[in-house]
Formats: sequence, C-alpha cells, structure tokens
Amino acid sequence: MEERCFVAEGPSERLDHWLRRTLPGLSRRLAHTLIAEGSVRLDGRRARKGSLVHPGMHVTVPGVLALAPNPALPLAVLHEDAWRIAVDKPGGMPSHPLDPRARDTVVNALLARYPETGPLAGGLVHRLDTGTSGVLVAARSAAVWTSLREAFRAHAVRKRYLALARGVAPERLHVDLPLCHDPADRRRMTPARPGRRSWPAKSTIERLATDGAVSLVRITMRTGVTHQIRVHLAHLGHPVLNDRLYGGPPAALPPGRHALHAAELVLPADGERPACIIRSPLPPELAALVPRAPG
Repeated sequence: MEERCFVAEGPSERLDHWLRRTLPGLSRRLAHTLIAEGSVRLDGRRARKGSLVHPGMHVTVPGVLALAPNPALPLAVLHEDAWRIAVDKPGGMPSHPLDPRARDTVVNALLARYPETGPLAGGLVHRLDTGTSGVLVAARSAAVWTSLREAFRAHAVRKRYLALARGVAPERLHVDLPLCHDPADRRRMTPARPGRRSWPAKSTIERLATDGAVSLVRITMRTGVTHQIRVHLAHLGHPVLNDRLYGGPPAALPPGRHALHAAELVLPADGERPACIIRSPLPPELAALVPRAPG
C-alpha cells in the first residue's frame, strides 16, 4: 500500500489529534485503528497509543484516504438533474464510510455512477442513520453542495418521515424538545440537561394508523438533530420498532434496521434550480409491519 510521509510542524500534540488535524478526512475511529494496527510510524518506528508528535518528526501513514467507487452496489435513483441526485438508501446501508477502506456505503455507489462527486466525497449534503431508509440527496458540484448545505442549515428543506412506533401514538402533537449528547453513552442523544451543550429539536408527529400495539406515524422535522425522531418518539413512550438503542421493541427486521423511513424531501428553489419534491415509498420490510386497523 502506498504510504505518505509528513514532517510535523507546530506545537507538540498527541498522535491521534495530529492525524485528524493533518488529514481532515480521517475519523477518530480510523485514527485509533491505524495506530493500534501499527500502520503509523514516527521517525521510522511504530507509533504507540498516546505517542506525542514533536516538531520536525517524520510521520508515515498509509495511503487510505481515497474512497473507493463500488459499481456493483445496488442503489435506486429517485431523482437526477444537472445539479442534484437523490437516491433511495436501503435500511442497513451506511450513508458514508467511517473508514475510507469501506466499500458498501451510499458514497461508494455514488462515486461509481457520478465520478464528478469525487472531490465532494460523494457529494452527500446530509446523512441518514445506517438503520434508516429513504431519500438521500447529493450535489454534483461544489457550488450546489454549498447551497444545499446552507438550505439544510436554514431549515429551508422540508423533511417528512414515516415510522412504526410502539403503542397508540398521539393523533397529532408538536414536540419542541432540545437534545444533547448522553454523557453516559456517546452513541446516544438525550433530552437537554442543564450545563450541557444542546441543540433545538422540533418535530410534528401525526398518527396515520394504529391497531393498539403499533402505530404508523408521519413526522415532519423542523430541525435536523442527530437521532431527533428516535429520541422524541422514545421520550413520548412510543419508541421506533427494533430501535434497540432507544428501547424500541423487537420486530421482524434485520439487526440494526429500525422502522424509520425518510419518505419525502422538498428542496427549495435556488436561482436556476427549481424546487424539487422527492418521495420514496415505504419499503416492503416496513410495509409488512403497518397496522391494518384504522387509527
């Protein structure tokens, strides 16, 4: 494997911090993995966990940052124009590789079909949790990527989801519940706590059907906080089916696949780019769980 060598500059710092500062595409997880594998060398010697990088040191790292296209990965295209691509992400497929060596993510498929997205790491302008299915949008140029990212940050993109949740969900309810990282488990989000950094999170929940044990709900997201819908529904006592992280009851779904689907995305008009409504039907594995009794 091709290697890259750097001469360290600036103040002394821990190797994992130096790697992530010098190589912006590197995740924390991959930095720690490379060090543990012995793939990183300091002045020719294998680096250890906690090693310090001092000015003038030669740091050798493997050339693992180029994301690999995967033309064999199946991925349905919902919309394509000169500026944007929308795909139908299956539940269980990661949006983006945490490790550049991974090949089975949406980004790997996009790179194979739309090579112009390569400099944009696949062009994704937002993410879906691995266990969530549905509409995922990518940009075909840097200018469009910047514009779409701004639209998401300004909450100008309308996002609607469908979920299968435990029990009889409210007929209609607006939830305004800020969220923060769970200090006991960094994988989770939790309702905001005093003294911790939090983010506004607003959802409108509508019950579409229920049989008393399970409800089909539609959620309109007014914001875009990590795990927002999953936390809001769990907080109300109606966790998403098969969402083990937030207490969802088991369902006939593969491990890691929860009953949440990004069903509709409305992109605003922007200059020459017209407004665009993109919809994805509920996939068969979730349609099979929809309660048949009217709500």
